[in-house]
Amino acid sequence: MKLRYITGRGGSATQGLSLYLSTLVNDYQGLANDSELHRLSVDEQINIVSKFCGPATHLIANSYGAYLWLLSRIDAAPSETRVLLLSPVMGRAVDPEKMLSSRPPRLKGLENAVDEQRLVLPELVSVVTGKDDNVCDYQTALRQCAKLGITDLSVIEGEGHDMSHDLVSKTVDTFLGKLTGVN
Repeated sequence: MKLRYITGRGGSATQGLSLYLSTLVNDYQGLANDSELHRLSVDEQINIVSKFCGPATHLIANSYGAYLWLLSRIDAAPSETRVLLLSPVMGRAVDPEKMLSSRPPRLKGLENAVDEQRLVLPELVSVVTGKDDNVCDYQTALRQCAKLGITDLSVIEGEGHDMSHDLVSKTVDTFLGKLTGVN
């Protein structure tokens, strides 16, 4: 198994979820979605993500890392990688109560690619998000997953953008087949 992980914005490739993932498989690499990556143009970020994911048999992408991965799949070559998106940014999020609005770069390009069916996704893509997530609005996730044909979507009651460690570890273990013994 070749596991690759793309962190959320400001994430670490050596701490947190990345550290946990590194203990689960022998062939593991993490890509930090950090200030160094964000100094590059969006095109360069997408290129790095695309190359990073190439050898993966399993990919986990978190938050804005999932968004970069989605952008990398526009007009991409087919892939058989199994993918788990945690609290993925999939479009605009608006939280009027907190006066928060988030619009990621290249959103119109992503939306056009989705509408034109130019996003080339692997067959096995799972999405897990919290119902109280104000960054990855679950309504946006529902709409995008429906358009993309992603049927493995879990919206978790009582969870926000930073999902609980227990939920994430159980989700990851199930995704990697640790609970069922399937690889």
